[in-house]
Formats: sequence, C-alpha cells, structure tokens
Amino acid sequence: MFKNYLKTAWRNLIRNKTFSLLNIVGLAVGIACASLIFLWVGYHLTYNHSIPDYKNIYEIENNQSYGSDMVTFPVTSVLVKDALQREFPGVVNVSRYGDADGIVSLGDKRLSLAGAYVDSAFFKMFGLPLVEGNVNDVLNDISQIAISQKLAKTYFGNSDALGKTLLVDNNPYKVSAVYKDIPQDVQFYGEDFFLPFEIYYDQNKDHGMNSWSNWANTWVELSPGTNVISFNNRLRKLIEQKDPQITNQSLWLYPMERLKLYGEFTNGKEDASKATIQYVKRFSILALIILIIACINFMNLSTARSEKRAGEIGMRKALGSTRASIIKGLLAESLIVAYVAVVLAVVIVAVALPYFNSLINIHLYLHWWYSSHILFLVIIGGIAGLIAGSYPAFYLSSFNPIQSLKGQIAKNVGNASIIRKGLVIMQFAVSVIFIISVFVVYRQILFTKNRDLGFKKDNILYVPASSTLQKGFISLKQEILNTNELSSISLGRFSPISMYNNGGGWMWEGKSAKEDVLVTSLNADADYLKTFGIQLKAGRAFSPDPDMEGLNVIINESFAKIMGKAGHVGGQILKDNYRLTIVGIMKDFVYNDMNERHLAPLIYFNNPHNANYIYMKLNPTDDLQGIISKLQNIFRKADVLVPFDYHFIDEDFDQKFHNQQFISSLATIFGCLAIFISCLGLFGLSAFMAEQRKKEVGVRKVLGASAGSIITLLSKDFLILVILSLIIAFPIAYWIMHGWLQNFDYRIGISWYIFAAAALLALLIAFATVCFQAIRAARANPVRSLRME
Repeated sequence: MFKNYLKTAWRNLIRNKTFSLLNIVGLAVGIACASLIFLWVGYHLTYNHSIPDYKNIYEIENNQSYGSDMVTFPVTSVLVKDALQREFPGVVNVSRYGDADGIVSLGDKRLSLAGAYVDSAFFKMFGLPLVEGNVNDVLNDISQIAISQKLAKTYFGNSDALGKTLLVDNNPYKVSAVYKDIPQDVQFYGEDFFLPFEIYYDQNKDHGMNSWSNWANTWVELSPGTNVISFNNRLRKLIEQKDPQITNQSLWLYPMERLKLYGEFTNGKEDASKATIQYVKRFSILALIILIIACINFMNLSTARSEKRAGEIGMRKALGSTRASIIKGLLAESLIVAYVAVVLAVVIVAVALPYFNSLINIHLYLHWWYSSHILFLVIIGGIAGLIAGSYPAFYLSSFNPIQSLKGQIAKNVGNASIIRKGLVIMQFAVSVIFIISVFVVYRQILFTKNRDLGFKKDNILYVPASSTLQKGFISLKQEILNTNELSSISLGRFSPISMYNNGGGWMWEGKSAKEDVLVTSLNADADYLKTFGIQLKAGRAFSPDPDMEGLNVIINESFAKIMGKAGHVGGQILKDNYRLTIVGIMKDFVYNDMNERHLAPLIYFNNPHNANYIYMKLNPTDDLQGIISKLQNIFRKADVLVPFDYHFIDEDFDQKFHNQQFISSLATIFGCLAIFISCLGLFGLSAFMAEQRKKEVGVRKVLGASAGSIITLLSKDFLILVILSLIIAFPIAYWIMHGWLQNFDYRIGISWYIFAAAALLALLIAFATVCFQAIRAARANPVRSLRME
C-alpha cells in the first residue's frame, strides 16, 4: 500500500514541478526556521540541567530596602557560609563565589583570563567533571588552583598538569585539578580557573570583609525534601540577628533551575515579565507562526491544484474507491511530501546553523543521534503533513465523481476560494506584523544610541591597571601624553557603562534616619570627568593631588535633588562617621542602564588608589593601529609581566544593546523568511489564477484589452487581500510593540509613518510577486488559449 502511495506522490511531484518545488521549499524553509528557533528555546529551557543536582541548588538573594524601593542583589556577607552550616538543618554544601580575573603566566606566556574564588565544596555542589585530580582534594589549600582543560592544554600541552605550578598575578599556585571546559549552557561558563576563597578573604579581611557587609555571591545545596519556605523564613531574619544595625536587608534562597529563565526581581519578588522566559515564549510563538504560514502555503497550493486532480479523484471513485481510502491516500501523499521537506529542512539547518550561532553568540548543536532531535523532526514532519494535507484531502475527496469526470466542479470551488483568500490574508497579516516589529525595534535602538548620554564614549580606550602600573602611574601618564596621540588619561574603578559599587547609610541635614537611599560610588582620579567629557554644573573639579582633597566629594544632579536644601556646593554628607564636603555638582550622565530616564544618585571620590582601569582619550586619527602599537610598547616597558589587554568604551556601549539587537536581527531574518514563504504561496496562487483565467484573458485581448489592463485585472484581487491583511495586522502589531516598549524607561512612540512604510512595503512585495505572473499572462498569445473553444 505504501509503495502505491509513494508512486502516486512521486508522479504528482513530477507532473507539477513548479508547484511541487514551491510546496517543498516553502515547507522546508518553515520547518528549518522553526527548528533553529526551537534549538535556541531548548538551550534556555535546559540551561544548567547538566549539573547533576541542580534542582536542590539555590543562590542567595539579598532584598535591600531604600525608602519605598526594594532592590534585589545576589550578594551576601562572607560570614553567611558558616552561619548556614552551623544553624540551618538541611544544608548539604555551601560555597561562596567572587571574581578572580587575573594574569595567568608560565615562563614567557602570559594571558589575561577569567577566574573565580570559590570554596572547596564548589566542585562537589556543581558536579564539574574532572579530567585530572580528585574532587575531595580540590582547593583544600590556599596554595592550590583548579584549571580548565583548555587552560591546561594552553600551558602544558598534552602532558599532565596535576602538581605543576602556575602564576596568577605573580603569585604561585599548584594545580590540584583539571576540569572539563564548562559548557555554554552552565552558569559558570567562561571561567578558566578557580582559586580558594580563603585567598580573597585574607586579602580583604582588614578592609571590612570580616563583617556582615556584602562581598560575595553564595550558593547553597539543600538535601532533598527540605522545606524551602520554612528555610527562607529563618534566613530572612539572619542579618538583623547577627548585626542589629543592618535593618534594611533580608536574605532568601532562589532556585538555580529558575535563575536563567525567571531571575529578574521587582520589589523583592520574582518578576517574570522582565525575564528571559518572555523571549522564550515569544520566539516559541514565532516558530509556530512561521510553521503555520508554511503549512498554509501547502494547503493553499494543494487546494489550488484541485481542478487538475478532479478527474483522477472522479475516476478512482467510479472504480470503487471509498472516500476514506481517498482521504488516506491524499494524507499519505501529503506526509511523504512533508518528510521530503523535513529532509531538505535538515540540510538547510546544517548549513545555516554556524551563521545563526554567530548571530546569537551561542553555540547550538544539531545532534543527529539525539532521540529528542529525531523525535522533534518526526513529529514536526507528521504534524505539518497532517495539518497541511487535511483540508486538501477532505476537500478533494468530497468531489462528486460524475461532476469530476465531466469537469463540472467549478460551482463547488467557491468555498475553497474563500478559504484560500482567508489564508493569504492571514499569511500577509503575520508578515506585516514582522515588518512593523523590525521597524520599531530598530528605531528604539537608534533612539537610545543617539541620545545625549552626558558623557563621551568615542575614542576612549582602557586597560586593566596592575599594581605596578598604579604605582608608576604619574610617570606612565606623562610618557603617554608626550606622544601627542591622547588628550586625557584617567585612573578609575568604573566606566559609565558599568558602575556597580553602591550602598546605603548616607546622611545629611534634613534627612530622615528611617529612610535610606541607594547611592552609587565612583573612585577615580581628578581627570576622570575630563576624560569622559562629563560637565560640572556647579563648584569645581578635583585638584590633581588626591591628598589635598581629603574628604571632598563631587555628586551628580540627581543626588543633589534628593538631598534638597543640603544638596549644594559646601553641603555636608555623613557616612560611617566621616563628614564629606561637596565641592562640585556634575551634570547627570547616563550610567549602567542606557535606557534609564530617571538617573540614580552618584558620588565621586578622588581616590585613584581604589581604581583598577586606566582610561585614555585618543585624539582623532586615521592610524589607530599605529597608536595602539605605541601604547603597547609603553605599557610593556612599564610592566613587562602584564599583557596589553585593551578595550574600547564604545564597544562596551554597543554590548548594552545586545538583547535589543538580537531581537531585531531575529525579527528581521525570520520576518524576511516569513515574507518569502508568503510570497511563494502568493506566486503559486497567482500562477494558478492566471492559468484558470487564461481563456478570459484571451477573450479580453482579442476584444482590444491592453497589457496594462490585464495586469491590473489579475493583480487587483491579490492587492485587495493584502490591504485586508493590513487592516488586521495594524492593531495587533501596535498592541505587541507597545507592550514591548514598556520595558524601556527611555523609549520612542509608535508613529503613523511606521505603519505607512510597512503598508507600502507589503503592497510592493505583493505586487512584485503577482506582477510576474500577470505580465506573463498579458503577453501570452490569445490564439493559443482560445484554440480549444
């Protein structure tokens, strides 16, 4: 039986090459698009799932109250670890986590790499597989280091790394373990090495770390069955019990399995509306829509060919075939074509996946041997074949055999025509929504990128400041300025792109002691404002000598407004028994969130000793590489042990728009493919309509109709369908994009000309698609179309 279905399907494919090609290509492109999106969705849905006990691992979150606002940070005191292990039943493992990026060196090979300080329980908690070493012996001593397989190969080649010594920031550590490179779908991807947390503690215990102030992330593994609600009720009271002076902070556990998809917080609670899960849902819907559009094409083109198969169906019925057997045969044919499209879709995915990966900056894989991937393709092919072939099967099998054999089915095709037109309207409505979405996302990105940031980001290069560079900074600065290639140099802790050192406890005249304010702190030298082009509104800049400034500070406008009458030059701020004097008020500049409209308070200390980057403002030049080469030589002489690892502020700025650009790129690509699929269907239908009306066209041409009038005749019906799709698409697109824009404080409005441009583009695309067949029909010889009459 299947062999007969296969033969029939093959004959129909060969007999109608153009329609078959359009059918298979359209369905294949739709399945390929859906497959790529579902690979991305699967990546996020299974994030951290390779960690053996991920369901019992939690990150401690810290809710901090500032006035009427509550903000959530994943930071705790380092003392939390011991308190949990002593006082909280159900705790299996605890590990603190702090950044330990540094220069890893061996002989002449030096690399700036990412690392972290962790406790010895870290490897047991997260089950990182070891290539060398024993999990019970990892990081048990402050002289040890655990390194990735990639790092081991970089420094030691194919020989064993265990027991050998590496330098991190010139401090020697013995390799106690080599772990497999952490995959991209695991929380700690990109960490090249781990050091014992005790090292971090010893470095900072005299600077406030040995207190209940916040210094690190903390991860907790609970035993299965532990009541997390009861655990959190106790944990929320821990800080105030240990330090009664801290009354605005409370800790709680947040499950690791929800962190990637749902880990955004508003007023101390999970806020899924701002989290990655929203994009996962939207792109899942997008994949389904593209797949539905492809299936619609299949249905449209299959029903459009019904007249050509009417005689065949009538003959089969006359010879005794039942309607059920005809439906079964037509569905089988549809499934065969669908699985041909699936095979082509797999080829498309294999070719497109590397380009898709570079776009989304994630390494997705199509695992041919994964049962889930095979099952997905089988299911998606079956669903596509059944859905796409269902209407043609039931429609064709309903033909009366006598009418079919006489060619008298024209009276029955009205309903099919209405359905086909409805499907075309639906296809183009979706395509128009895509077009409008791309326009809105692109304009939002440009709107934010082109706003007045209050600082200059172009031509600013920065490098990490080692302790050697900091000690010799004055002479280094002078040598660099003597090249006349730079206009300003500054030693600072943060750039405006990322300032994440904040806290409360600030007091001033007239402020209520019960209300706290979260203020960002900036530590930098006196040239920071000049380097970034930040303007003063009142007062003066810092003098070059930080010792002359003492406890003087500069605040931003937002802080001055919060302080009210006390927020003026000469005003006083109290912090930890220190009395700070305001000597300047700088104009507000945007930092951290480039879409922020209401800027947070900021205080600037002339404290370059607490800085870690050197920022350099380059003069405009056509020889950027030449300047970088000069700087590299100067820095190499100043500190031979540190590689010249430079970055640009404007590149960091662009990274702030990664999510928006990602959405824009995906919407553009898949929107274009959705339009392409729609156009394939429109092209096929216009060819069918031209074929169906060729005798009418012949008569009109014989009676003197011009080519232009014929083109108008054949095109206008389709253009009317596109106009109807616009009417449907506009309110839906407005509702979707208006909701998306609410995620941004600094945002555009949705202007009427976006809809006008989308309408014009959709009409042009539809006209260009239909016009080819219309012109072909208008230029055809009328004698050939009328010779059978």
